[in-house]
Amino acid sequence: MKIGKTLKLDVWGESHAPAIGMRLEGFPAGAKVDMTALRAFMERRAPGRDAMSTSRREPDIPEFISGLDGETTTGAAVEAIIRNTDTRSGDYEKSVPRPGHADFPNWVKTGRIPPGGGANSGRLTAATCIAGGLCIQELSRRGISVEARLVRVGDIMEAKKNGDSVGGIAECTVKGLPAGLGGPVFDGLDGAIAQAIFGIPGVKGVEFGNGFASAYLKGSENNDPFAIEDGRVVTLGNNHGGILGGMSSSMPLVFRVALKPTPSIYVEQDSVDLQTMTPVKMRVRGRHDPCIARRALPVVEALAAFCVLDALLAEEAGVEFRHVDESDAVNAVIDENVAKLYPALAAKAIFIVPSGEDGKTIETVTRIWDAFAKHGIGRKDRITAIGGGVTGDLAGFAAATWMRGIDWVNIPTTLLAMVDASYGGKTACDLPSGKNMAGSFHPPRRVIIDAGFLETLPARRIADGRAEMIKHEIIGGLSHDAPVSGTPSADEIKVNLGVKIAIVRRDPSERTGERMKLNCGHTVAHAIEKATGYGVSHGEAVAIGCVEEARLAEKLGLAKAGWADEIAGRFAAANLPVSLPAGLSFDVLKPLMKGDKKREGDTVVFALPCGWGDVRGVRQ
Repeated sequence: MKIGKTLKLDVWGESHAPAIGMRLEGFPAGAKVDMTALRAFMERRAPGRDAMSTSRREPDIPEFISGLDGETTTGAAVEAIIRNTDTRSGDYEKSVPRPGHADFPNWVKTGRIPPGGGANSGRLTAATCIAGGLCIQELSRRGISVEARLVRVGDIMEAKKNGDSVGGIAECTVKGLPAGLGGPVFDGLDGAIAQAIFGIPGVKGVEFGNGFASAYLKGSENNDPFAIEDGRVVTLGNNHGGILGGMSSSMPLVFRVALKPTPSIYVEQDSVDLQTMTPVKMRVRGRHDPCIARRALPVVEALAAFCVLDALLAEEAGVEFRHVDESDAVNAVIDENVAKLYPALAAKAIFIVPSGEDGKTIETVTRIWDAFAKHGIGRKDRITAIGGGVTGDLAGFAAATWMRGIDWVNIPTTLLAMVDASYGGKTACDLPSGKNMAGSFHPPRRVIIDAGFLETLPARRIADGRAEMIKHEIIGGLSHDAPVSGTPSADEIKVNLGVKIAIVRRDPSERTGERMKLNCGHTVAHAIEKATGYGVSHGEAVAIGCVEEARLAEKLGLAKAGWADEIAGRFAAANLPVSLPAGLSFDVLKPLMKGDKKREGDTVVFALPCGWGDVRGVRQ
């Protein structure tokens, strides 16, 4: 029972189990938790507080197991449980399903009817509110508010008197959102909220803005005109509910939730005995809410806050520019050369990665897994990769596949890794059939860039990183007049890395083709590396690859004459080669290009540099 992308929530337990709980991954470190405010928020959802709710009494006080140092978040997964102290499992039928409940499909799926609804019970929303309460506090620090209210509800006391129940409609408003939060199609913020809200038992409908009412209007009636107010773009109405094309418009995000009447009622109903397969009359026993809509309000707020914070964190780079010390090296997987230069970091290592591309194999990954096992690394732990792109790729891939995925932090120590491999979530190892052929998307929880590591790099390794920086200049159409020989500053790195960050945000898993631009020059580059047994470094291969692919763009009429020579001059200024090694030609490399992981059948796929800010996908 998990939701979320950058921020991930797992809720577990059953209504009548000893406890329910939640695990919240990716919550920002250093956040001060107001426990008084959190308990007050939980109290709004808790049962047995007044005459209009169930008489079941639960304190709903969360017990935090991990992720907090006192009342401050550590950056590790936040875990908490709530103990169930007032259960009466004997009130529930063993083989007669309650109409309107999940009892029957549970019987079909598991062979039993869990008491109290089991994992389908609204009881689990208490655990959801722990996570949501933390998210609400974090959003408040960012100037964003979340508030739900009832806009329609039946006569609760009358229904209770008759042993019946009523439904209701809740409206939730989120204020303070920036414009552009979310994404198109399946990445929409409204889609994420709807998915989460439908996880609340009893929810039967969600609508944003005018919702279903918009189907009865003309476009001229439903459209919200744009205007300028205090120097910013606003709409003169909010029929769209703050969402356009899956993205926030900066207007208040407004959605409504339809909650059905509580299915557990005391009125006699028709059912069947699933063991004897005979019809029966039944009266539900136990303690049940005559209306769940009131107590659902904080749950709606909790899940809306979770989805909004998840979207905000996905928009943030997750890259820190600061000094690294041994306290950052938690369960470190470190490059052997780095270990020699930085003994304080090496002292925290659980595995030392052999330097160089030759060690980027599945055998090394297996040895990293063995180190994880030896040091008892579990699903709740995280590891830290300290080194260049090889170390990051290997450690990230090992983390992605250990116990089906654990958290990791990436600390790149080479310029090439800082501006390229550190960000984007691609992890891999090489196979005999090609470079990076076995891998997965598993983004690090954060990337820490310390430009101080560059002081120990030889000139050739600096040039390698400059190759990727020039590639980003081409992709992003950045200024390309500044000197490119020598070590760049942290500010230069930050601006350059911004090109990759922007592309990865738009296409995190290479689904739209946008991220293909980052492969500019790489189809030829990977073939050069393989042909030379990696005697040509990755940065050098990228420089040559970009020039060769620019010549192909000219040949295809996609780039102006002289374009390849123009960028060749830029790479040469960074002390990089711009011609194919002796004995190699474009035609000689073609068979190796067909082994590239980007191929489509026998077709080679290129991301051709066609001009500054102009990279195009081409199949040959």
